[in-house]
Amino acid sequence: MAQAQNSANMEEEVLVTGYRASLLNSTAAKRNSVGFSDEVFSDDIGKMPSQNLAESLSRIPGVRIEREVTGEGQQISVRGLGPEFTKVVMNGNSISVASDGSLGSGQKGRQVDLDMFPPELFSSLAVNKTSSAQQVEGGVSGYVNMRTIRASDMGDGSHFRVGLEGAYNEMSGETSPKYSFLYGYDTEKFGVLAGIVGKNSKSRTDGFESVGNYQDGCVAHWYDAVDDDDQPLGRKSGCIGNTEGREGYYQSTGANTFNYTDIATADYAAAHPGVNVGDQLDLNAVSGLTDEQLDNMKLPYIGRPMYTYGDRDSLSMILSAQFRPNENIEASLDILRAEADRSFVRNELVNIYRRNYLQYGLAWIPENIQLNDDGVVQSGTFYNNRSWVGSRAYEEELTYTSIMPSLHWQISDVFVMDLSGSRTESDFDRDEPYLLYYSAPGVMTHDYNSKMPTVTHSVDVASAGSGWTFGAGPGTEGDAYQAGDFRFQRNARTTETTSFKADFALGEDADISGIKFGVHWDENISDTTGFTGGDDWNNRVRNSDLNDNFANYVIDSPITDLTGKGVKGIASVNWGAVKDAVDYDNFVPDSSAGGDQFGSTIGDIEEKIFAVYMEGNSESEVAGRPFRTNFGVRLVDTEQTISANGLTKTSDYSRILPSFNAVYDVTESFKVRGSASRSLTRANPSSMFPSAAWNGSGVDEVAVGNYQLQPFESTNFDLGGEWYFGDLGYVGLNYYQKDITGFVKPRDRQIPLREVQAAVEALGYEFEVSEDSLTDIQLVAVADCGGIKDGTCVTNISDDVNIEGVTTLTGWEAIWVMPLDFLVQGLGFNASMNKIDQDASDPDGEIFGISDTTNFTAYYENFGFQTRVTYTLQEGTETGGGWSPLLADDRAQLDLSASYDLPMFSDYNVTVSLDAYNLTNEPMRSVFESDGNTFNLRYPGATYTLGIRASF
Repeated sequence: MAQAQNSANMEEEVLVTGYRASLLNSTAAKRNSVGFSDEVFSDDIGKMPSQNLAESLSRIPGVRIEREVTGEGQQISVRGLGPEFTKVVMNGNSISVASDGSLGSGQKGRQVDLDMFPPELFSSLAVNKTSSAQQVEGGVSGYVNMRTIRASDMGDGSHFRVGLEGAYNEMSGETSPKYSFLYGYDTEKFGVLAGIVGKNSKSRTDGFESVGNYQDGCVAHWYDAVDDDDQPLGRKSGCIGNTEGREGYYQSTGANTFNYTDIATADYAAAHPGVNVGDQLDLNAVSGLTDEQLDNMKLPYIGRPMYTYGDRDSLSMILSAQFRPNENIEASLDILRAEADRSFVRNELVNIYRRNYLQYGLAWIPENIQLNDDGVVQSGTFYNNRSWVGSRAYEEELTYTSIMPSLHWQISDVFVMDLSGSRTESDFDRDEPYLLYYSAPGVMTHDYNSKMPTVTHSVDVASAGSGWTFGAGPGTEGDAYQAGDFRFQRNARTTETTSFKADFALGEDADISGIKFGVHWDENISDTTGFTGGDDWNNRVRNSDLNDNFANYVIDSPITDLTGKGVKGIASVNWGAVKDAVDYDNFVPDSSAGGDQFGSTIGDIEEKIFAVYMEGNSESEVAGRPFRTNFGVRLVDTEQTISANGLTKTSDYSRILPSFNAVYDVTESFKVRGSASRSLTRANPSSMFPSAAWNGSGVDEVAVGNYQLQPFESTNFDLGGEWYFGDLGYVGLNYYQKDITGFVKPRDRQIPLREVQAAVEALGYEFEVSEDSLTDIQLVAVADCGGIKDGTCVTNISDDVNIEGVTTLTGWEAIWVMPLDFLVQGLGFNASMNKIDQDASDPDGEIFGISDTTNFTAYYENFGFQTRVTYTLQEGTETGGGWSPLLADDRAQLDLSASYDLPMFSDYNVTVSLDAYNLTNEPMRSVFESDGNTFNLRYPGATYTLGIRASF
């Protein structure tokens, strides 16, 4: 949007456009605010500073991007806390998007995926890092308001904005088209805007993944197993050793999730003249390891090179109407509809770093193994290896609709009423069938000499003709078979929000001096459904053609230049034929699954929230200089109804949230700010789903869901200021502290079995422990320990609870916006950084994912030419993890944006643009904290966008 700027002597009007106009508006908004806030504006042709809302926000200090596996910004974190701690609203109203997060996650919390919304349909994005009473509560870390575009933002009369782009991704080698069209008509009394944005995104991501830290194995032999009465159990395999009653067998130390064999296989014999198939080998000599090293040598759990490729079609539409019958009343209606369909194939080559058991004919012969000091394999050769491919065919559908009417009424010179309503609906469906299949036996080499292991195979794992089978095939005894696996995985989620707000302001300009008060009501609903195939699905797969003729369904790898060393492709399957083989489209799954494919409990939650607030704004003078304050209090009551596993529970709580903000003009150009507030974020619904059930077949543990989890709460303090040396330029420095309580941790309590019923009922569940309620297996366990009432049975009750400790976040934010017109007209830069630390009184309150961030943008705009280069650095941080702590690597991304206004079409403001994102193909990588080896590594590639836009 164009911005008029007066010179110091007020004699000349200079028109500032483009990126500088966006910066100018951001500077003005920050200068006029009372609290600590930053705002990003679209420029004069309706383009945000980046082509993604999350990327546009990334230059604000303290904002960190959470990325999809494709590398595209998806969610934002503010001041170290995760996306679920940031309250994202649209036009001041609560929203919810039903998406499931990235391809590799299953989040069902309060996060909002920003990649759902095209930036062309928004005029500004505001990040408030301190609270005021009128803001909708829910963001411990920050409050983000996305304001949709209206006709009045485009100017008086009729205006068109059109755009056409093509984005080339170097990984996929394909171009993604995008188009946009907006029309706005605005008069003194009436305004209407309609717009549409469509995009087909084609992407590919290469990488390496593992599921956990390390596993180890053992040398396995066949043995004649017997039971306690010396009755034969059949021919089994187990680790070499001795135990009473099981000659030739014992349970080795460690995880033992893979096997070695000392019996020569065909590929080993072929590579070693004089050795015959079936000869017994000296594994110590062959591997170069001792018995202890063989028993404990480590490899990544399910280490696998992978790739994803596919496309995402999205279509977004906006309709906005404004009606001003007189100068005191304005009624508005904003409707936004967004749809996205995603189709992806993901293939992963598991190098059988687990479960290559002897009984399935999969045990290795390890040769020339080199270990590091921790016993981790650095290099070596493995004979009789059968690679295991997992192929997934994602089909996703996501919709979002919001209808937001509002009314602004200047009732008198000193009294204003604002009414607004909102209704949003969002639906998400993810279908993710997962097919597993094996290659023929061959030789694998492993060399961990770079960011990811270099693994080679004598079998061409990229070729369809490499002996692929739906299972490992008969074992060496002829009676063992490792079957293939075809997992039915599907889940759906629906979210709804309904809200009404009545806000009132008393005073000629209540934002400066006056009283504001209001009533807010919200209802938020999230329903999740999990689907399972069950026995019907398993029977359908067993009886299909996949078992006998699986080779007919395999195709050559569609990727032949996989990033990394060793494997250059992974054979895929013809998913259309695979689905036809099991009549996939006509299969009706069971929709009563209590969990999803990520192992998370699912359920439904309904929240009804009622809030009232009052705040006062004042402007006075201290020592002859302006001093502005904002003081308020918000009272909020929350009622929750939570359902899962056939149980429904309710809870409620109320909180008082005070806030205070002040700004003092030390000089005309130097401002000092201070803020104190109390804020909250409600607990993740997935941690609250009610349940009370035995965990396992015995009486060892009862798993209980805690529907009474309290919200996270934070006491916040901020102190800082800015020095403005022009309408555009300034430097700012802020210090902040957050004292956060309410973090959730698992709790385990071991109590006598006779007390379990009372203990579980005290948590709000009906639970019976009696001879009539226990299964036969449980009754045997109870009898072994002497009975329910008088026995020695001990049961662990496991649930989640709010910890009592406090986690303190402290940080520094700095920002510098610097025009360099005194050197070259139109030259300048803006930079920001955030430095953050934490101190947790309880180790379970440690926050994962916090990191320091730095952003730097250099720009030049003059003579119709605009260009800017942006450098973004997110420093490494601890990200948590299941088996062992993980660290994310530092990640620096370099982006370029350039455009030129064609002078021959000046009446139509035609601009050609060239943008480049992630120029250096910077990967996203996390490592094990213990040794720095790779956990996940993904290369999204660079993207180059050529476009043309016009406005008239």
